[in-house]
Amino acid sequence: MRNFNEDTRVKIPATLQFLRLGYQYQSMNDSDIDFNTKIFINRFKPALEKINGRSFSNGEVWNVLDEIHTLIRSNDLGREFYKRLNDVVSDVKLIDFDNVLNNDFAVVDELPFTIEKDTDDGSFRPDINILINGMPIAFLEVKKPNNEDTIQAEFNRMLNVRLKNPAYRKYFNLIQFVSFSNNMNYENDDSEATELVKSGSFYTTPNGVKTSFSFFREDEKGYHKNYQYLTLDDDFCRSVIKDLGYSTSIFDTDEFNTANDTDMPCNRFITSMYDKERFL
Repeated sequence: MRNFNEDTRVKIPATLQFLRLGYQYQSMNDSDIDFNTKIFINRFKPALEKINGRSFSNGEVWNVLDEIHTLIRSNDLGREFYKRLNDVVSDVKLIDFDNVLNNDFAVVDELPFTIEKDTDDGSFRPDINILINGMPIAFLEVKKPNNEDTIQAEFNRMLNVRLKNPAYRKYFNLIQFVSFSNNMNYENDDSEATELVKSGSFYTTPNGVKTSFSFFREDEKGYHKNYQYLTLDDDFCRSVIKDLGYSTSIFDTDEFNTANDTDMPCNRFITSMYDKERFL
């Protein structure tokens, strides 16, 4: 099994931070994913039943998935899917905005957005994917700190590779929110355009036309210090590490414990941006 690298320094601690916020861990090794939309059917069906207060046959679920696939294939920058996502009077709600905690929140690492069946060729794999009711509507890309080029490289890859690839268009019509972090504090002067900065955490809503990246600074005094994080069982954390292909021994190292601190820059950003109530 692998030992210390970018994943163990940032990605796995960030994944655990989501779990402290009450998200569930979704393993790629135990999933049923719709190829066309990358929606996790094993989460989507029970979530639909819960938020709509009735049972759904498999056929009904596939009808909803087909509807979503039709919407995200539209060349409309995701407008129709966004309207459907926010439609509170539809016979089938996709998200419960009246009772946020009624929804299913989960994260999955390295979800391949494939374009051809039976091969990952040509796909992209965000580090941490945020699933709401099984739908991958956000992701977080993380990079190791103290590497000045990584944030700009991520911005460039987003703007000039992913958003410009026609094969990816439907996925970015589905994805509502993307974020980036190299687990460092912002530079002292953040008046500089984000396209020039080299450290920090950033977010955007991809639209395929003019996508810009924004800073986020927590305005609520004491928000992180007073946040009521869930306590994660050590054995559960080790099981997540193992599921991601790493030795569970890293969990007991000083380096990992430092990276896993809730007060690390990337982890603070996750708390601010992805708290369930705030996110929806």
